[in-house]
Amino acid sequence: MAKGYVLVEGHGEVGAVGNLLARLTPDLRISLTWAPPIRWKNLHLASGVEKGASYIRAKGDANALLILRDEDDQCPAERGPEISAWLRSLDLPFPAAAVLFHPEFEVLFLPCLERMAGTTLGSGATERPGLREGTRWEGPWDGKRGVKEWLSRHYPPNRSYKPTLDQLPLTRLLDFSLLRAADLACYGTLERALLHLGKSAAGSTYPNT
Repeated sequence: MAKGYVLVEGHGEVGAVGNLLARLTPDLRISLTWAPPIRWKNLHLASGVEKGASYIRAKGDANALLILRDEDDQCPAERGPEISAWLRSLDLPFPAAAVLFHPEFEVLFLPCLERMAGTTLGSGATERPGLREGTRWEGPWDGKRGVKEWLSRHYPPNRSYKPTLDQLPLTRLLDFSLLRAADLACYGTLERALLHLGKSAAGSTYPNT
C-alpha cells in the first residue's frame, strides 16, 4: 500500500509529528496514509536531504515525502524554497515538500495554551504535571527563540518541559481552528504543503517558488 513518508530531526518529534499528521491530514480531507516518522540527520544540508530522499525512494511504496525541521535562526521564506529546490533536482517519483517550524516545533503550542494550561500530561506511569494554570504568551508567535525554555519556566516548581515526554501529549491538545485563527505562518505552510502532497504529480515540490 502506497504511503507518505516524513523525515524529522528530534526524538520527541517522531511521536508528535505522527500524531499531528494522523489528525490534520483527514481534517484537510486529504487521502494520504502516513508511515511512522523517521529521524534523519543533516536535513539542513543538501547532502542530508538527498540521502534521506534516496532512502525513501528505495522503499518503493512511497507516494509522498515531507521534510519537517526547526529553523531557529534563518528565514524560512528563504530556506524553504532552497530545500524544495534540492528535492526538485532529484526528480523523485512522488511529490515532496519541506516545512520549517520557526523558531521550533513547539511554536505550534502557543496559540493553544488555553487548552493546555492546567492539564496533566500523559497517563499511568508517564503522568506528570503540565503547564501551570493561566499560562499565556505575549507578543508575536514567532518573535523569539527558546520556546522550549519558555515552556519550562511555566511548569510547576522542580519540573521542566521535556520533548521526549511532553511533545506528544501537548501535540494531542492542538486545536486546528485556533492555529488557523492565529495566522501562525509555519502552520499555514504545513497545511499548504499537505494539500500539495495530496494532489500533485511526481517530481513536484513545495514550496514551488
